[in-house]
Amino acid sequence: MDRYDRAVDSAIATCGGDLRGAIKALIIANEYLERELGSALDPAARSFLQASATKRNVA
Repeated sequence: MDRYDRAVDSAIATCGGDLRGAIKALIIANEYLERELGSALDPAARSFLQASATKRNVA
């Protein structure tokens, strides 16, 4: 059994064997992680864009 099979089994077990509940929980977790990643990348993107604009204005 590979790590993905174990993770699937764990997700299903965490939801008491409810497959629909396990899928819903994973979708919610994925959406949360996407928002967190977006929040982490936004400041970096703004910083990059500001640096790029500054370089263009100096040239």
